[in-house]
Amino acid sequence: MILIKEPKLDRLKRAALPALCVVLVAMAVTSSAAAQKVRIAMPAKSMTFLNFYVGEKFGIYKAEGFDVSLEVIKPDVGVAGMVAGEIDYTSAIGTAMRAAATGVPTKAAMFTMDRVLVYLYSKPSIKSIEELKGGKTVASTGLVATPTFAAKAMARAHGLNPDRDLTFVFTGDAGNSLTSLLSGATDAAMLSMPFNIKAEESGFRNLGNAVDYLQTPFAGLGATDAKLKNNPAQVKRMIRATLKTVEYTKDPANQERIVGLLVDEFKIDRKAAAGALRDIIRAFSKDGTTTEEAIKIEIRDIREQAKIKNEVPVSQVVDYRLLEEVLAEMKR
Repeated sequence: MILIKEPKLDRLKRAALPALCVVLVAMAVTSSAAAQKVRIAMPAKSMTFLNFYVGEKFGIYKAEGFDVSLEVIKPDVGVAGMVAGEIDYTSAIGTAMRAAATGVPTKAAMFTMDRVLVYLYSKPSIKSIEELKGGKTVASTGLVATPTFAAKAMARAHGLNPDRDLTFVFTGDAGNSLTSLLSGATDAAMLSMPFNIKAEESGFRNLGNAVDYLQTPFAGLGATDAKLKNNPAQVKRMIRATLKTVEYTKDPANQERIVGLLVDEFKIDRKAAAGALRDIIRAFSKDGTTTEEAIKIEIRDIREQAKIKNEVPVSQVVDYRLLEEVLAEMKR
């Protein structure tokens, strides 16, 4: 029998292999344990919040140490959940600002969209916004919801008095608004993506896109005052990751994989997905902010709808402090 001696180095490698496996497993467990569970309230599974899905799908939040859970929750319930400490953030930024204006301790920490990406669809027999005059019914998500403000802005731009000429039917979410239009319960509906695509496919008429009429906060990150004060490090990481999700979504190099995500998540064809992506990119904020003018208009509308008599300063509804720190750090 001939014995073949192992080289000493190979023997050492083999001896070290079990220990190496233990180390690698321990590293994986530690990495997994380090991922912080964060709950983000989404008012609907809508393309308005595409960048959040991109961040989850392509590991952008994970790279910042987050295990994100994107949860569809009615906007006001999401804000209540934040105040109760059960939800970390809300993407329904308009609702967070409206709550802040009425004294709820919440703030907008950043904006992902500062254009209103919502469409006005009507029965085929209605050919223009002007033809809604006379009390035609328009489905929207709520009395003080952003789609309602958008519908009113679109109506005013076409010479209508929305409070007199339109009759709003409040449905709670965009899916219900689509159902009301499809069933004939309303003459028109304000629809976010992908519900506008379903209306288009069903033969309803697109009367316009609010992005052409209104600049106002539409999506972003809202948090409680307590979160902003007591956990600024986490908020900054969340802001940084969310800014990166927007940039990743806008990057032409990523278009094919983003279109693929839209097809998979929202069950639409690639042509519709590509068109939707173009509209979404138009609505993105350039750096997480919006103009002070847009915020003041939002506050004016909130005060009008909620019948708030006191002045509401911008600082009561928006806190850019941590966003500004993140932007400065990202430029270094």
